[in-house]
Amino acid sequence: MSRTAIAQDGTITPGMSHPLIESQPLVDRQSNGPSATDIKKNFLRMTALFAINHGCTVSCLDLANARLGSIGVWQSGILYASYTLSALCGASYFVKKYGSRNGLILGMGMSASYVSSFFLVSLIVEKNWGYGWLHEFVAFCSAVVGGVGGAILWVSQGGYFSSASQQFALKGGGLVEDATSRFGGNFAFALLLFEVILRLLSTFFIETAGLSWKIIFGLYSMLAILPVFLMMDVIDLEGHQYRSRPLRTDYGSDEGFEEENNSPSHKATATLDLLRKDKKARYLSPLNILFGLSTAFCSSVLNGAVLRLVLSDPNSTFVGFYTSTTSMVAAGASLLFGRLQSSHGRFHCGKETVLTIGALSYLSIAIQFLAFPDGTDWNRVTLLMIYMLLGVGRATYEGTLRAVFADLFPNDKEGAFGNIILFSGSASTIGYMLSVTGALQCEEASRYCMEYSDGTIHNVLIMELVIIATALIAIPSFWRAIWMFRMEHNVQNNS
Repeated sequence: MSRTAIAQDGTITPGMSHPLIESQPLVDRQSNGPSATDIKKNFLRMTALFAINHGCTVSCLDLANARLGSIGVWQSGILYASYTLSALCGASYFVKKYGSRNGLILGMGMSASYVSSFFLVSLIVEKNWGYGWLHEFVAFCSAVVGGVGGAILWVSQGGYFSSASQQFALKGGGLVEDATSRFGGNFAFALLLFEVILRLLSTFFIETAGLSWKIIFGLYSMLAILPVFLMMDVIDLEGHQYRSRPLRTDYGSDEGFEEENNSPSHKATATLDLLRKDKKARYLSPLNILFGLSTAFCSSVLNGAVLRLVLSDPNSTFVGFYTSTTSMVAAGASLLFGRLQSSHGRFHCGKETVLTIGALSYLSIAIQFLAFPDGTDWNRVTLLMIYMLLGVGRATYEGTLRAVFADLFPNDKEGAFGNIILFSGSASTIGYMLSVTGALQCEEASRYCMEYSDGTIHNVLIMELVIIATALIAIPSFWRAIWMFRMEHNVQNNS
């Protein structure tokens, strides 16, 4: 029987063995599993359903700070805290035990409950039921459920993405790295396109139809719930994936590695195990921290204070428009970056170059806030530039960074994508907590002390400096990780 393997020049040919392919499933081209075309169509179906559910989630997350004030910021902080803690053990265990497709279903369902909480809170406020604690209870409990669901969802997405990329390359021919670039670009484009549409939903219905926030949050809830049921028809690719001996990437012996990788203890602690054993994961962590800090900073300061101040928008009408601009730019950039990363493209650049562009985007945003911190020198054009830079950074995070993790850690998908959640989620949690606690509060507004929508005044200088320092550390760190991977690749090719 002829089997498929990756040759030394990167092409896939039947009947040939190679050390690097031992980290990937070996698949018979004549097997009864899904074809390369079926794999691609199925991945795109999963991507569309995921994007709709996720678009509703992030739309509500953007509006939490603007609509709920300090309660919304606390809710976002709790969401990211439970999201991060779940990545340490629960999420990877569930995905390893029950599979990524089932993890997607559960994670999307839990995320939909977070979205539905905004409808419930709006209903409580509108009915004026007199329970001052009730809307806080609903908001905070839903944040815990949504955070756990988000961790399961993104770890599952990473596992499904890796499996689809590997099987597509093995069935269809070509480089696995090209498949991750192509699928990563497609996923990021769809994810961000639906973000554009769903974020604009609130602005459109408020401005044109005059709908209440209760109705808008009700629409978000229905749109978030529907994909949960449709996801059940998506093919479980891992059920068609052939098992083979995994390959270590630390130059050590691989004896007993498969047993270790599938042990119950490793399933529960895959994220920490990978971080402890593989230096590449540690070198990639500053980039995830940079994204998490920048997200929290821009969500709380930009959406919660600067946008309202510059546009005189107390009703948060234009939050949806400007955040959708970020998603629109990110969608276009993700397609462009995906094409540039392909080895078959006319113009080619490495994934490390694209990641550098993303890190520099976040760095430039922090520098602009450092130079013009209080918003008095800002205008609509300045705001638009900031949201566009956020889009470039977001494209590299959602597409390129996930493709890099799939390339560097093919044997431990759950641990790899758990690390993304761990560091970006931890950084976002810290950022949100600093935004609402007294640690960075000021007594009066000044150049580096901004007043939030709920009337509290916070120092923004420290967060700006931390983001700048993190960006300067992150760029050489991820270059080091990719260099280490290539050295390991060369050692395996020469062994």
